[in-house]
Amino acid sequence: MNWWLYSKQDEFKEDYPWLAVFILYVIVVVICIAIRAVTWPGNKHVDFDFLIQSVIIPVVVVTFLVQALSLTYHGLRHYTETRLLIAARQEYNVVNYARRNIILAGWSLLTPPKATRELALNMLKLEGEFPLAAKMPLKIELDESFDFTRAGQAFISVLAPLVDKIALYRQLETLVWVRGGDEYCGDELRRVFQRLSITAEKITFLPECPDFTQITEWIEWAGTYVVHRLLIIVDLHPDEGESTWMENATALLLTNYYVETEAAKPVYLYQPMTGVTDVENKVPVYLRTANVGKPRRLWYTGLSRTEKYPLLEVLDEKKVVLDKLELEMSLGESSAGYQWLMLALASDAVTYAQGDQLVAVSEQNKFSMTALPSRLTSQPDYPMEKRYTTPWEVGGIAGLMLLLAIFLTCCSFGEEGEEISGWLTILLFVICIGFFLGMGAFFTWFYGDKAREHMGI
Repeated sequence: MNWWLYSKQDEFKEDYPWLAVFILYVIVVVICIAIRAVTWPGNKHVDFDFLIQSVIIPVVVVTFLVQALSLTYHGLRHYTETRLLIAARQEYNVVNYARRNIILAGWSLLTPPKATRELALNMLKLEGEFPLAAKMPLKIELDESFDFTRAGQAFISVLAPLVDKIALYRQLETLVWVRGGDEYCGDELRRVFQRLSITAEKITFLPECPDFTQITEWIEWAGTYVVHRLLIIVDLHPDEGESTWMENATALLLTNYYVETEAAKPVYLYQPMTGVTDVENKVPVYLRTANVGKPRRLWYTGLSRTEKYPLLEVLDEKKVVLDKLELEMSLGESSAGYQWLMLALASDAVTYAQGDQLVAVSEQNKFSMTALPSRLTSQPDYPMEKRYTTPWEVGGIAGLMLLLAIFLTCCSFGEEGEEISGWLTILLFVICIGFFLGMGAFFTWFYGDKAREHMGI
């Protein structure tokens, strides 16, 4: 799905000359009454024929001419309304796509030191001091162990708070990424699961840190399958060399079938916008979908200057975010694991009643953005065709008025007792109704086709 919308389409200006048409009717009727009054036989009483010939027939004829001449006007309206409908349905498709989601049923994070285990509260300035990167330790304090590596120790620490929640989900698939790790990390995670009495159907080691396209993939599957996924990200320093980013570990439990518990409420993770290279034009589209109403805070990491400042400019212009938190200010140089750590921090903010949260990240100049609320927004109604007079209806009315005018003229001015043959009636019907109805249908198709062509579909 491309995140794009048509530019704002102009509404149709209803400037039909009703007053001029009314005056035309009045003038024609007055003239016809005057002419018929002068030409009316002196030895004949004024009867119903006088009304038919001086009023009804002229009105029918004028109606025929007005309808026939207004085919272009109604064609232009059909063109405009078709464009509006195409634009509205494209917006519906994007909004509907943006509202797809998966539930973040549980999460846990591990950062140094132990005093900053409530990192979200500190960064939100709800408790403690706002951490600064210069004061933040970079390395996680882990106990020495002969049974597990540092990655294994991180597995234990980050999974222990989630054991009870994980037990609620069967057929759980686990994906794990460890910086500098290999397939052995998957085996070590199995031993950690055995130690914590966690059951998992499948464990997959990821050679590269996943991005938000992984969430998109799970949301795609969630439409038809039961999805229970445990994503574990362990971002530790390599054994050799100095590192300027902060070690972190994050575990996220995602599902489309949430098991309710009294102790916790779910956080909804909406369809991410991924792979964006034009932040200035794409972010307004994302915000226009209004999948979370008015988000209160933006968390972001890894953004280049050409992404960061256009993003902040758009958010300020739309006035949708009160506060912005850049992870690098608190945690130091950006790292691959920060994007998943940031999801856990933003989810903490949601559970702390801090409103809806926006999350933005960039990897290799590919911008991604998603939203986390505590509730689902309602789906919009599918745009239906607006009711208005189309050219084929106008053509049909014109043909009907012409046919009626011919019949009234024949009946009123013809010889008394003379009847119109059935074949002639059928022929007149085909010529009048068929021709003008066909002309109206052509105008409807032509202007509708032009609208679709100009809208690029």
